[in-house]
Amino acid sequence: MDEWIIFFIKGIILTEVATNVAREWKIFDRTRNWLKGRSWFFKELLACFTCVSVHCGFIVAAYLFWFEVPLVTYALIFHRAACFINIGWLNADAARANKEQDFQDKLKGGK
Repeated sequence: MDEWIIFFIKGIILTEVATNVAREWKIFDRTRNWLKGRSWFFKELLACFTCVSVHCGFIVAAYLFWFEVPLVTYALIFHRAACFINIGWLNADAARANKEQDFQDKLKGGK
């Protein structure tokens, strides 16, 4: 039972990573543009987040079920966790900077 729960959690995280890679990573812009130019199917597929996610989900499930490489799996999971932590830090820093700016504005007699 526990191994299936872990399987699904890893699958969800890796599908999110794969979808983000397929749709957003700049290093794959040329490949995406090449695929979009090949047919209307690829153009429509890559324009739809849910469509890409479904296809990535099948690929990730096959990867996890048949030939998972734990080093790759955990490296991608750690990468994603680090991205979310970084986003949190950046948002906290931005909020802190906004508060500081508001404080400085009040000191100068602003709003």
